[in-house]
Amino acid sequence: MDYNNNEFFMTKLFFLLMVSCFIAYPLLAEKNRILRLTFLGDIMAHTANYLVQDYHSIYNRVKDVLLEDDLTFANLEFTIDDSRPYSSYPRFNVHSDYVQAAINCGVDVFSLANNHSFDLGSEGVLQTLLASYRLSAAAGRDVWFSGIRGNIKQDFEPEIINIGGFRIGFLAVTQLSNLYQPFHYIHAVNYLDRREVDSFLEYLREEVSGFELFILSYHGGREYSLTPEPEKLRFFRELVAAGVHIVYGHHPHVMQPVELVKVGERNGVIIPSAGNFISAMTRDIDPGMANDPIAFTGDSALFTVEVGFDQGEATVLRVNPLFISNRLNENGEIVVDKLERLEEEQQEGGWSRYYKERHRILTELFIIKEN
Repeated sequence: MDYNNNEFFMTKLFFLLMVSCFIAYPLLAEKNRILRLTFLGDIMAHTANYLVQDYHSIYNRVKDVLLEDDLTFANLEFTIDDSRPYSSYPRFNVHSDYVQAAINCGVDVFSLANNHSFDLGSEGVLQTLLASYRLSAAAGRDVWFSGIRGNIKQDFEPEIINIGGFRIGFLAVTQLSNLYQPFHYIHAVNYLDRREVDSFLEYLREEVSGFELFILSYHGGREYSLTPEPEKLRFFRELVAAGVHIVYGHHPHVMQPVELVKVGERNGVIIPSAGNFISAMTRDIDPGMANDPIAFTGDSALFTVEVGFDQGEATVLRVNPLFISNRLNENGEIVVDKLERLEEEQQEGGWSRYYKERHRILTELFIIKEN
């Protein structure tokens, strides 16, 4: 055969191009897909929560959303030490099975940085780390934890999440700890301390460049306030300007309005506070308290954030809040349910009116703002 024949080479070149197109197309399609990320509020562990017979029942009425997205994020407001008993406020502790239920029902990424992370001292931090490693290994899929460290000589580094062909960075930080830390086992940055903020922003600008999408979980701010204080909101906007795409806030125990922020050609999103996902703060509420401030601690949302990618640059396309509420099930246990379903179902004792009023209030208050 004459290998110098132009027709031969043209045929071979055409064949190679066709093969390369078939190989490249799935990669291009993957790169152009939209990621759906869901953000939950605080997973608390009051006595009424950890006395639930089957922890999976907490999530059963919303797990369809958590299992269908690409990633689900939550903040764990406690230590995980299987060697000590369960305990509630003011020193929270749970066992691994409490967190295992969240993983089984679709939660993938956990923030461990909050004001209760040091409730049981350095030993509690170390036990929480060990429990998180064991839970990850037993999950049968990737599960990520961020916000604490066992070796104070090691730097806090973002978790690396590879999914859908994308490299995602996740970092969890808290404003403060309830108990004094002699050493920094918990990643803490106080947004009221300008020197800490400037140093952290400088660190972030270097870190975000290694990721196509960067998510920062921040635990802080004024508790029970329905609006973020100006200093916190300014800090969150600075985080987005530094390259963070999604700022995921919690700690106030009530929701605060979401804000879309445009930086150049990309959109970022700030969730100042996702409220409580599960707690026992409304365990004594009655149907006549729909307008009571305490009602806001029992309502929150599953914030689904859709992220698109254009030539490797991530941008937030939209945010869809699905309102949820803590309610009592048939066993008298506090579980989570979709608010729209609760207002449609026939509820005895005035609860139908309660949920309809709560849905109206939340819909009016939590309109997503653009900045």
